[in-house]
Amino acid sequence: MPAANARNGKSATSGKRGPNPLAKWANKLFRRPLKLKRIGWQWHVVFDETRLQAPNSKGTSRGEALRMAHEALQLLLTQHEDARHVVPHLSHLEHALARSGSRALIELPDKVLKRAMEQLDMLEGVRRSDDLMPLRMRVDESLRRRTPVNLRGDIANIEVQEASASQFDEAEVSWTNRMELDAIYAQVTSTGALTTTK
Repeated sequence: MPAANARNGKSATSGKRGPNPLAKWANKLFRRPLKLKRIGWQWHVVFDETRLQAPNSKGTSRGEALRMAHEALQLLLTQHEDARHVVPHLSHLEHALARSGSRALIELPDKVLKRAMEQLDMLEGVRRSDDLMPLRMRVDESLRRRTPVNLRGDIANIEVQEASASQFDEAEVSWTNRMELDAIYAQVTSTGALTTTK
């Protein structure tokens, strides 16, 4: 009989196996400390950070910094009574961050983000919280990414009209001071040296 089991690809000891790897993983998972945490309007079951958190490093990721700034914004809005009614754009930004995270900075319109930052300035007053600085920086970065860079200057106020050749020559002379340049060139070629007459 043992030869038949060996031929089928099973060894004689296959009936006695170690612990199931899935059961081992689940056992490890459920032994970890869990807690309920409110994020925005939703409750989440998260791992308790007291025993699991690695040694605190100086640098945090951009996402973690934004989450911490979001929590500081929630705290600021709860400290001031009726603040959510007085600063609706800031309240909308806070709700969008709770729902979508950093994606909210991409999805919200420019005007809402600008007005939310104005309302945050108004709510904070002169003192600026260091906890909210990552939020300010990320909103500013998001607004800068949306604004196209105009390297040639503002061309939105240029007016184009048809003009005759004489009008064009007259405008060109006034723009480039062509007559003065012609006089200077004539003086240089005749004398060989540049002298200023003032």
